[in-house]
Amino acid sequence: MMKRIIASIFLAMPVLAGAQSSETVPADLKPQKALVEAPKKVDSYQTIAGELLKNCEGVDKKIAVAGFSYSDGRDSRDGGVVAERMTTELVKAKKFKVIERKEIEKVFEELKIQRSGAIDSGSAKEIGKMLGADWIVVGTLTELPNKQIELNARLVGIESGEIINAAKTQVKKDWLDQYIKLIDIQNKAIEKNAKDAKAFYERGVMYADSREYDNAVASFGIAISIDPTNLKAYSGRGNAYNNLGEYYKAIEDYSKAITINPKYASAYLERGFVYENKGEHDKATEDFAKAISIDPVYVQVYIYVGEMYFDKGEYDKAIENYSKAIAISPKDAQTYSSRGLAYYKRDQVEKAIADYTKAIAIDPRLATAYYNRGHVYRGKAEPAKAIEDYSKAIAINPKYTDAYRKRGNAYDDMGEFDKAIADYSKGIAISPEDPMLYADRGAVYRQKGESAKAAADEKEARYLFQK
Repeated sequence: MMKRIIASIFLAMPVLAGAQSSETVPADLKPQKALVEAPKKVDSYQTIAGELLKNCEGVDKKIAVAGFSYSDGRDSRDGGVVAERMTTELVKAKKFKVIERKEIEKVFEELKIQRSGAIDSGSAKEIGKMLGADWIVVGTLTELPNKQIELNARLVGIESGEIINAAKTQVKKDWLDQYIKLIDIQNKAIEKNAKDAKAFYERGVMYADSREYDNAVASFGIAISIDPTNLKAYSGRGNAYNNLGEYYKAIEDYSKAITINPKYASAYLERGFVYENKGEHDKATEDFAKAISIDPVYVQVYIYVGEMYFDKGEYDKAIENYSKAIAISPKDAQTYSSRGLAYYKRDQVEKAIADYTKAIAIDPRLATAYYNRGHVYRGKAEPAKAIEDYSKAIAINPKYTDAYRKRGNAYDDMGEFDKAIADYSKGIAISPEDPMLYADRGAVYRQKGESAKAAADEKEARYLFQK
């Protein structure tokens, strides 16, 4: 599903809990998809808790984990499970006083915040004040393949409402067995009252969480038959249809939810993702824009729309949307890097460098930011600065093939042919099927007058290009 593979949606936070993979990442790739994370072996919750608490001090400070919602707006119990585990890690850290989950749930009930509701910095500030907290943890989930979930979290200061720290990691969805037990309990509740639309809706959510989408469709359908105005049941069934690949039925259900409540932002968001899956980009953009106009908290929509405009070559509109996302989430390193790439495409190189530099300041482990800034420096005929940045990208990810190739190009620019050849050779050792590495090395051999080696590389490059 398109919406499940976006590298960072809804608050795409700096990559602090993972290292870059060995995939090659050319500078002109789609910006948010340019970075692929490889999870660390250490406990993900412990890692992200440590990143959120970095540079935070004060034994008398109180911290609360408000919860996590899915970036596509769906209702789910997964956010509660993740919040419980985050709370446990914060308690184990023994650095601050951690507010109990039951106290947080009471505030949610008082404020009538839904389980799946998105929480922005303003809402977090209000929740924190009611809890007597100094800091509050909020964030979002994005479902990935192989029972993985991307967790984006941010620590908000209650007094200022500003984001203090932010982090991103991947966690395994290893609690599905718990949902099987919950479904059994829910079935018994339904047996006692077969006319309870809410009970059928809740069972539908459980089935969807368990990825039993056919059963989810059936349960949501019964809820709708009992209560035809149940917009959340329409939305839930739409999500289930979407996961089954039945896009037209999904769109129909989201549209019904919107008819019931034209201000239901998440239905526009969800329908927009389905339109995108169907390749109907204009309709998707229209729905995303509507969701944003209703509720600006959907920062991931700004990022996603920015990517769509970037793909179309409409870089000014991409920059506009990335800028809106940054205004909401100013510690988002990847979005700065994405905007930098859009500025570069518009030939605004100084702004591009400024954005890459900002991204690096937020997340010094963001290899693509160094790589892309190096690319800009090379374009400005500053090969020494380019080499320095490519070297930093390689230090972060020693298997960053494209960084070796680009550094080799920069050495070539400076006439340091042996160093260029060494870099191309390192790239070939990592990615022996990359024809550009052979072509570039062959060109340098040709400059050095080593015709036999040049011919061999050129032959291999032609073979790989045709392969």
